Amino acid sequence: MKKQLLFLFVILQLPVVASADVVVIDGIYYNLITEENVAEVAREPYTNYYTGSIVIPEKVTYDGTEYSVTSIGEAAFFASRYITSVTIPNSVTSIGSAAFAECIGLTSMTIPNSVTSIDNYAFAQCTGLTSMIIPNSVTSIGQGTFSCCTGLTSVTISNSMKSIGASAFGECIGLTSVTIPASVTSIGYNAFYSCNGLTSIVVENGNTVYDSRDNCNAIIETESNTLISGCKNTIIPNSVTSIGQGAFYGCRGISTLTIPNSVTSIDENAFCACSLTSVTIPNSVTSIGKTAFRSCNSLTSLTISNSVTSIGQYAFGYCYSLTSVTIPNSVTIIDDGVFRGCSGLLSVTISNSVTSIGNLAFEGCSSLTSVIIPNDVTTIKDSAFKNCSSLTSVTMGTEIRNIYGQAFVNCKMLENVYCYSKFVPQNSQNAFELSPIESATLHVPDEAINDYCQAKPWKDFKSIVALTDDNPKPAGVNAVTSNGKATEGKIYRLDGQCVKQHRKGLYIVNGRKVTIK
Repeated sequence: MKKQLLFLFVILQLPVVASADVVVIDGIYYNLITEENVAEVAREPYTNYYTGSIVIPEKVTYDGTEYSVTSIGEAAFFASRYITSVTIPNSVTSIGSAAFAECIGLTSMTIPNSVTSIDNYAFAQCTGLTSMIIPNSVTSIGQGTFSCCTGLTSVTISNSMKSIGASAFGECIGLTSVTIPASVTSIGYNAFYSCNGLTSIVVENGNTVYDSRDNCNAIIETESNTLISGCKNTIIPNSVTSIGQGAFYGCRGISTLTIPNSVTSIDENAFCACSLTSVTIPNSVTSIGKTAFRSCNSLTSLTISNSVTSIGQYAFGYCYSLTSVTIPNSVTIIDDGVFRGCSGLLSVTISNSVTSIGNLAFEGCSSLTSVIIPNDVTTIKDSAFKNCSSLTSVTMGTEIRNIYGQAFVNCKMLENVYCYSKFVPQNSQNAFELSPIESATLHVPDEAINDYCQAKPWKDFKSIVALTDDNPKPAGVNAVTSNGKATEGKIYRLDGQCVKQHRKGLYIVNGRKVTIK
């Protein structure tokens, strides 16, 4: 949002060329609309020299004609940083876009009952304002009207208000409570975005669109049944079916949360960067959106219900305090980066229903020591377990067919890899790059040892042994011959380990015991 504001403000700071209708009267510039005998306070076109206390008159006279001052125009006082107060007369009915934006010295403002609308960004970044009373005459607040008013601690919204624009109070970090009148029928996206101090949002009784549900501090849009904003220790009422995009984004004060069984989806960024410590996803939820809980650094406990079928990219990425996760049977794909950077993760249970593990899914999970990938998984994508620096053991099931580039790259503690597939996985030549496979042991089905010994990166393991019920167990010996030659086939020790170099002794070559002299 700051970038959007900056872009807007840069545009507004472009030089303004005065037209014939712009005049200065007693130090204030006006646009004169002669056919209606009305005047609009205009932007000072050269230096924005307005300073101190500004008193706007109800009427002005120019060339013998009297004009009624009815509006404050777009960017009229924009970036006049040395204004301390403004008196607006009862003749004014509208305040234009960015009219007082970036007036950082403005500490006092009274809006008269004659004003009916306040346009987009009218008071954006007025950081000196501490309180604002919006009179009953005002029926709408535009987009970003009070955004980034970081000093604002108190706001009274008029009882006739119908519409509050998107990001209207975004980043007003000093606000602690807001009351939404019964008259409000529309609240824009992210209206209270990043209001980190907000502890209570209460909707007045009688509101037919938003409902406080016994004064809980959440705003509910019953038309779409989507929670659109919230704050500390929020109770989400049973009427909510979806937690909307960015609903609690950046709410660092929120630590506990109960999601009711009415909720079926948690959208993108819904709880991103919150300070939640535990989350239980109820049985009603079927989807968790992209980055829904990303960077919830205090999250230690996570329960995902069996109803969840999809978990979006990076949904729990960088949740550093998360220690254990169980993926339910309903999930078939672990998407890209879902648990990336979860450096505290000690245990992950993956259900047999999962068929694919996405790119970077567990990258940087530096506390994981072992991974067991169930039989139904056919694909492990790029960098899925990259930089899992404590990983010593990896077990892959019978159906694994593709292990893509750098899937286990830089797993510096790797000692054992168990692969139950009788078919050598494809696309895996650099799957173990920068991992110490030259000192690790590969365990594979007995009948597939020869195939693994001929394919990269598998043949680069220090030794290859056969998988059995009592693994590791030497492969069977059917015959004994003497004077065998090292060039006749792959060479194994009697314990079943494939060797690249040999000395004189007893080995197994092509399934037969051979004495090499």
